[in-house]
Amino acid sequence: MKVIFVRHGQTAENLAHRHQPDHTPLTLIGRQQAVAVGEKLAQLPVTHIVSSSLVRALQTASLIADQINLTPSIDPYLVEIKRPRSLVGYKHHSIRSLFFYLRWYFGLVRTGETYRDLRFRIAAAKANIEQLPPDAVVVVVSHSVFIKMFLIHVCFNRAMNPFQAMMVFMTLSKLKNTETVEFTYTPIKKGCGWVQTNDLNLL
Repeated sequence: MKVIFVRHGQTAENLAHRHQPDHTPLTLIGRQQAVAVGEKLAQLPVTHIVSSSLVRALQTASLIADQINLTPSIDPYLVEIKRPRSLVGYKHHSIRSLFFYLRWYFGLVRTGETYRDLRFRIAAAKANIEQLPPDAVVVVVSHSVFIKMFLIHVCFNRAMNPFQAMMVFMTLSKLKNTETVEFTYTPIKKGCGWVQTNDLNLL
């Protein structure tokens, strides 16, 4: 099975490097990005498109699907890290954000989700993808933090140490809007079965 993760297209809050609400739409450039990556993906025998339930991901998935003549399905496990509403509008690297990430890592948040919760969602999303046919070519539209964390935890569900977690959040901007991350998944009795690849040359 080929699995191609796609980060959603650009939003105004992405440009400002701020935490955003669930209903943030794509900018005009974000829509153009989604169409462009859809045109690339249309050259492949894509069989499934699965999307996060947040607006920016759904819009991206729909624009990609228009190029491939498929209908996206929704997996709520693919949503971005669930932050408290009090963070909306604040910069990603603000003191308030860093304080939240510390509490998030140690499981001390009262609203949103913890690091442990996110690792559960990653395992659930992975299991859902693995239920698809073994010859499927799957496009998964999700978010920067989720995709980065999926990369880290797809084969190892144990927690990162605090330094590793901090480095992940400090480098989130390196995953650009509509950037792709490819995997090959092979069902095996022992081991992971997921391997990151670049054989489709989508970058």
